[in-house]
Amino acid sequence: MKKKTGSVDQWIQFIGKDKLQTFQDNFARAYGVSMIFLDMDGNPLTVGSQNSLFCFTIQKEHAVRCRENFLLDRETMQKGESFVHVCPFGIACLYVPVYFNNRLTAFAGIGGLTYENSTIPENLKQRFHIKSYNKEATWNILLLLESMLRLLNVNISLSRNDMSRKADDALPAQVRDDRISKRELEIVKLLCKGFSNKQIARQLFISETTVKTHISNILAKLNLHDRMQIVVYYYNKDDGTNPPDADNNEDAD
Repeated sequence: MKKKTGSVDQWIQFIGKDKLQTFQDNFARAYGVSMIFLDMDGNPLTVGSQNSLFCFTIQKEHAVRCRENFLLDRETMQKGESFVHVCPFGIACLYVPVYFNNRLTAFAGIGGLTYENSTIPENLKQRFHIKSYNKEATWNILLLLESMLRLLNVNISLSRNDMSRKADDALPAQVRDDRISKRELEIVKLLCKGFSNKQIARQLFISETTVKTHISNILAKLNLHDRMQIVVYYYNKDDGTNPPDADNNEDAD
């Protein structure tokens, strides 16, 4: 196994390897899936939980193809975003990034599940204990894990006051004057791109209810009445909220 370096060691030490393993075991058991944490080279950081017997069997006969498939996943991991990849044999693999000190540090990998309409025969699902989920439920598992791992992104090199000051300084002057928070600024930017509440929720890994609450708070702070007025208010201001041309206006609310 390749030696872990830098922020990976720091992250493991900060969390505690036993606690991380316990969390992983419990999460995997709760959803009937296999799970493991990987460094950015694809090396295991934990012992796999509920390893998929189906994948183990397939890998024995198709080692080269499985390896090539994982290398593609590892390449996608470098982008630092959560994603789902269905392998050629029908297993859905979920990958969620871990950030620590605001650095892409590791990934959580989930397998051992498939979509309800997959090509894996029912007898094989039962034989190998493969859990079937629809795409919405699979996405919800990914979002839950994403939100949990976001809590671990702690900058241990800064004091709490330093972190608060740094976050405030990063906001454009106009936004600070309007008392708009960093999260509300993210909402504003996506509104200016034409995103619907549902799209904003997925982009920021929060619920639609939370999105609506943020929009209501923004309206109250600016003394505006609807989301379009927010767009008009910010779109042409030279304060860092000016977005590219809207290109994601499907499913608009």
